[in-house]
Amino acid sequence: MFLSTFGTPIIDSLESIGVASTLPVNMTASGCGLIAILWAFKRVRNSAEITQPDGDRAWARLLGYRFLVPSWIALNAVLILTIAFASSRVSLVVFLIRLGLAVYLYYALILSFSKRIPGEAVIAIASLSLSSIASIALLSITTSPGLYVLLGGATIVAWIFSGIYARTRPVPELEEERTGLE
Repeated sequence: MFLSTFGTPIIDSLESIGVASTLPVNMTASGCGLIAILWAFKRVRNSAEITQPDGDRAWARLLGYRFLVPSWIALNAVLILTIAFASSRVSLVVFLIRLGLAVYLYYALILSFSKRIPGEAVIAIASLSLSSIASIALLSITTSPGLYVLLGGATIVAWIFSGIYARTRPVPELEEERTGLE
C-alpha cells in the first residue's frame, strides 16, 4: 500500500520514465503484498481450521491462495486493459479496486470473527473505505496528486496504528465450554 501510494507519484514525477515503469512497480508492490499476506496469515488460517466448525469453510476459501492469486491476476488484467483501452479511467479503476479490497476484507473479517470484529480491524477497513470513496469523489474536482497522497498517507498511518495496537494486545483466551463437571 505504501509503495503504490507514494511510489507511483515519485516515479510519475520523473517524467522520462512514464507509465511503462509505474505499472510494474504497482504490480510488484501488490504481488509482494499478496505474498506477505499469505505468509503472515498462514498460521492464523491453520489455527482457524482447527477452531472453526467443520461444516463452515467459507472463510478458508476466501483467505487461501486458490482465491487470492487468481483474484490478483484478474485485477491486474483489468488494470492493464484499462490502461490500454481507457487510460483516462485508470485512477477510477484503481480506487474502485481499493474499495473492493475494503469490502473483501470486511467480509473476510465477518467470516473470521464469530462474535465481534476487533476495533483496530474496523479502523483499518474504515480508513481504506473512506480514502477510496473520498478519492473517487475528488476525481471530478482535481487530478493533482497532493490530496490523493494525503488520503493514502492517512490510510497507511491508520493501518500502522491498527497493526501496532493489535500486536500489543494479549491473545484472547479461548473460552472453554463448561460441561458442569468442574
